Amino acid sequence: MQFIDFKKEHFKEDENTNDFVIEISKAEIGFDEIKVQERKDDEIYEDADYQITDDPLKITIRMKKPADIRVNF
Repeated sequence: MQFIDFKKEHFKEDENTNDFVIEISKAEIGFDEIKVQERKDDEIYEDADYQITDDPLKITIRMKKPADIRVNF
């Protein structure tokens, strides 16, 4: 399994919902299912509370607050 790490600065605030979103191209991560984990301490990652919107070209991850995350694919 591969992964990409994102910093909380990568998230953009959705002013309509007050959620924070990040978009990832499917060309970057492929078309399989993904798992999102939130960084807690130095290298400790736990399952994050998130929602995914899946469209043909990209994945949108939506969270209540920005966080350092790891996207496993």
